[in-house]
Amino acid sequence: MPYTPIYAPRGNTLQSANKSQPSATFDILAFTGTVLGDRSEERKIVLVWARAIVTEGEVGGSISQFCQARDMQRRTFDRKRVRACEKIAAEKNRIERRG
Repeated sequence: MPYTPIYAPRGNTLQSANKSQPSATFDILAFTGTVLGDRSEERKIVLVWARAIVTEGEVGGSISQFCQARDMQRRTFDRKRVRACEKIAAEKNRIERRG
């Protein structure tokens, strides 16, 4: 749901602002910390990417600014982001198969 407007009524539980679309039923931000590690570079990259997409870089800066501050190439950022997102999705799928 990358273009779905969301809000957080309590903690990090996300709900869709569009009532016809399902909301997340778990704390996705905490889950990224569980899967990737709370202070990992991968998690930081995913969170920077998500914030930059939603705010169009107006809150906390753009992806380009993040990369420039760390002397990181954008393609490196994107590779790390994709890998991190794949880890998150794989773990979520694994947990749901168990349930």
